Amino acid sequence: MRYLLIASLLVLSACGGKDGEPPEAPDAGESAGAETGNEVPPEQQKLPEIVSPLADAEPLTPGTYCYFRDDENVTEGLEVNVMDDGRVSGDNFGTIHQEAAGYYAAFSTTLSNGSLGDSAAVTFDTETNVDGDSQRSSAIWYLSESGAVPDGLDMMLEPAPCEGLEERVQEAGER
Repeated sequence: MRYLLIASLLVLSACGGKDGEPPEAPDAGESAGAETGNEVPPEQQKLPEIVSPLADAEPLTPGTYCYFRDDENVTEGLEVNVMDDGRVSGDNFGTIHQEAAGYYAAFSTTLSNGSLGDSAAVTFDTETNVDGDSQRSSAIWYLSESGAVPDGLDMMLEPAPCEGLEERVQEAGER
């Protein structure tokens, strides 16, 4: 939208004003898209791209890795298994506790059919269960020894001991 407005202003300035006067800029209430008929509805506008802080991280080596996050909205754990042949699977589980909105839910996601490549990005088939509702999809996670980040989100799960991870998530989520 900003680029469309800038382009419209450039076109208007190139046309020049009347009698040597500078051209008029559109009113703040007017939209450049409305003038050109090219306004994009909000639901079709692109969201800003969020680049993972782990986008350039090295891929994991074979082994089991665990991660944890506890903030004002979500408490979650992630356990990932990297096989010798590069296959990756795991489980993401936790609770959503958005107190301001009065929303509370438990979730678990099975991550399957992942494969290591040249980067930290791993695409998984997912099956997510939230309070009895099940949904299948796919998801990209950026995985490294320093953390785990789901694609498109600007939060990171920190490395954590695997032993007792489920109990830690449950206890922290019950506050």
